[in-house]
Amino acid sequence: MNLLREKRSVTYAIVFGIWAEVFVYCLLHDQYLIRISPEHFTEYHPPLWGIENLSLLAAAWAFRASIGPGLVLGLVALFLARAGRLPKVPVGILLKLVPCLVVVTEGVGLVAGAWVWMNGRPLYPDAVYPDFSMPMLISQTIQLTCYATGALVSLVFLGWIVQRRFALRSGTPECSSP
Repeated sequence: MNLLREKRSVTYAIVFGIWAEVFVYCLLHDQYLIRISPEHFTEYHPPLWGIENLSLLAAAWAFRASIGPGLVLGLVALFLARAGRLPKVPVGILLKLVPCLVVVTEGVGLVAGAWVWMNGRPLYPDAVYPDFSMPMLISQTIQLTCYATGALVSLVFLGWIVQRRFALRSGTPECSSP
């Protein structure tokens, strides 16, 4: 039994399309984080490929950080959206929803960072901060919040895919997005 009867182009569009969207998000995210707290990348991350230019270093970390989450989200979305006998969720819908996840993730992260900036104290337990300078408190808070929020909105997205397929099967009119 072949669970995934799909053209390679569709498979690649979903998996690598979602990864590419996650990578672009990580790239933009790390570009501003490295400007808030360069030490976040230069002192508290291991050296990466001998890169010393801050913009390139942020880009390299974004690439590295996006591979696992982006490809895993793409693969899981592919199977949940296209495998089996239920009606398939169109590729375009999947790729259009990922930027919504990104906006929510980054928005929540920025709100958390703004809270730290306005209150002058850490949001999370002291043990998660490598130092207590304001730039590090802000960048680490944003980063941790984005990790947690990204995981949560990804699970909502995957749940929406399953719900959407069952709704398509039962003939329910257009479902709302996640």
